[in-house]
Amino acid sequence: MLLSLGSVLGTALPSQAATTDPVTVVSLTFDDGDADQSAAVSILDAAGLKGTFFITTGWIGASNYLTVPQLTAMAASGHEIGGHTVSHPDLTTLPAAEVTKQICQGRNTLDDWGFKTTTDFAYPFATVSPAVAAAVSACGFNSGRMLGDVGGTTGVFAETIPPADAFQTRAPEEVDSTWTLATLQKTVTDAETHGGGWVQLTFHHVCDTAPGVCDPLNLTITPTLFQQFVDWLKVRTPTSPFQPPTRSSKPFTRSSAERGSLWWRPRTASGQLRPPVRTAC
Repeated sequence: MLLSLGSVLGTALPSQAATTDPVTVVSLTFDDGDADQSAAVSILDAAGLKGTFFITTGWIGASNYLTVPQLTAMAASGHEIGGHTVSHPDLTTLPAAEVTKQICQGRNTLDDWGFKTTTDFAYPFATVSPAVAAAVSACGFNSGRMLGDVGGTTGVFAETIPPADAFQTRAPEEVDSTWTLATLQKTVTDAETHGGGWVQLTFHHVCDTAPGVCDPLNLTITPTLFQQFVDWLKVRTPTSPFQPPTRSSKPFTRSSAERGSLWWRPRTASGQLRPPVRTAC
């Protein structure tokens, strides 16, 4: 099994041909760009692990949100910056032109801020239609993350590797204040015991305040609980299910252009990674 936090860890994942046992990949993702996510960044950095941060560009720099310098520092230390539109609308309710504007302008803004290899997208409110998914692809993204398709009563314990549809990758429900350490661990161990796959965990606020204070929707996790979960992931020994990503027993690094995207990322007919593109809005 492999542990890939935020799809990175500075190492590439092995090809399926090189894998002899079921693989479980864990990605820690964070939506919206909330300022208190800086607590998670510190915890991950201290553990040598990385996350994926899906950014709503229109909120960056506003009160209670991250700033561009913070995003720049996060990317420099290995965290992935992903797209999450300009203002977080339900894309399925918008005219086609506004859908394109929300997705492409958000990605172009990230490009203007210096994030030149933004390839991964998360749908606001986890709503998508064929037209919206097509717009995400046309704007230059290589994947789109959903929510609520894994765990619970779904009978699905992880996304497949590679996913059946890179623009509707399945993930558990977003983490909220009701989740415990046991709940977080179970999302991983359930995948391990059901043939492996890709587990994308989604966080919003990382705060210590009473329920409803830092987020009325209670989409929160305390820094203490997040630390406990990261510690649980990190200390898994080579004889336990999680092992460092390797190919032929030798770890290898991926280029900065590939960092932040999983190995199943769409490729051109010649086998090259599909390059990031800037799209007119």
